[in-house]
Amino acid sequence: MLARQIKHSLPSQMGLPLELPNEHYHLLHPARGAPHEQRGVVIHWERHAAAGKQWIKLKPNDPRIPEIFRADAGKSDTFITVNEFDGWRYIRSLRSLRALYVDLDDQTDSYAVLDALAEAKLPGPNIIVSSGTGLHLYWLLEPLPPKALPVWQRCQDALIKALKPLGADSAAKDCTRLLRVVGTRNKGEDVKAIVLDGHHWALRQIAFEILGTEGKGKKPHVSATHAEIRDLRAKRLNPDKAIQGSIYARWHLVYQDLLRISAHHGHSIPSGHRDKWLFLAGVALSWFTHPQGIEHELVSLGGTHTDLNGPEIAQAGQPSLKRALQAAAGHKIEWRGEMVDPRYRFRRQTLYDWVGDLIPASLLPKMRAIIPDEEGQRRKGGRDKSRYATHYTGHGVRTSNEEKRATARLLRAQGATYRAIAAELGIHHKTAQNWSTGLGD
Repeated sequence: MLARQIKHSLPSQMGLPLELPNEHYHLLHPARGAPHEQRGVVIHWERHAAAGKQWIKLKPNDPRIPEIFRADAGKSDTFITVNEFDGWRYIRSLRSLRALYVDLDDQTDSYAVLDALAEAKLPGPNIIVSSGTGLHLYWLLEPLPPKALPVWQRCQDALIKALKPLGADSAAKDCTRLLRVVGTRNKGEDVKAIVLDGHHWALRQIAFEILGTEGKGKKPHVSATHAEIRDLRAKRLNPDKAIQGSIYARWHLVYQDLLRISAHHGHSIPSGHRDKWLFLAGVALSWFTHPQGIEHELVSLGGTHTDLNGPEIAQAGQPSLKRALQAAAGHKIEWRGEMVDPRYRFRRQTLYDWVGDLIPASLLPKMRAIIPDEEGQRRKGGRDKSRYATHYTGHGVRTSNEEKRATARLLRAQGATYRAIAAELGIHHKTAQNWSTGLGD
């Protein structure tokens, strides 16, 4: 029924049935040598009636993979991780992001789902899985490194928000999630799927399709300032500006700095700093992952990086976890007369004041977010100096762009279109036209 619905709702595409567990696995995690090959460990989870839960770590080209997924056919309650890890499915062990996903509870109307995405000007999924009790949607990605997690999480949030009226599970949006394997069974129902499109999205492309929609089709209100209008135009002309500089990214950097501090101290935070370090780790996690995964992550962090016992770890993480749960439920708190997100915010200097004693001078250059204000200003000055160091040639083109302009003119002489030139050089098509015709920036 699912495949028939999609074929009718998308007459220009062929809905290809996906029925076997190994086909599902290899779409997400292709074998070595294939495009977008598997890079890290995939976790396979199965519930046995007699033996209980069984976890299997599948490394790239693990010789057991074919037999494991042949044996999965027709089994109940079998899952794999959407993404890949180094060892175990902890956020800090993330190796490669492979897909965006949405879990739709009690939803079987694929027409309604595709219509809702189209109405919101969001891209359709590559794969739709009938999970037995709902639908799982996948947007396949070119392999993304861990540093892309903040943007990935923003995309997850946006897709879930758009599909919330249709049953999107707001708790299912973490990078460590497992989803049911196609070809298995759930409560007596077959888990089936169709592939609408085998294309793998680049991060820049899908992030702009999802996050760059804020300005699409909208005109600035009458009282909008010139700066606001300019910002809207910039988002449309430069997709990267739509996905950079978020609070997600900032707290991901804080989290990475906390791990650098621990590594410097032999993965053993000194006494007197352990509670603060673990609390800040929880605050950071609350901004770029879902609270359902925070408690599990904090228990692991506390055990690996401190000698705190279980109750002490829980006590250190409880405030940030509580705020994260409030935010996930949509609650607001009043701050300076405004209703704001309840998750903790700390200024750069405050973070440094809390854990700066753990950061020797030799480590400071490696830190990205936990630095004193004085160091932040020094780095900003260096970036500004580098940014404005280039000068114009006298022909309306910066010296740093001279080589690109020459390439643009050569490509145009060879018959390339302005848009093809723009794509090749990573510039706007209007700039490509100007450079190709001898004009400046």
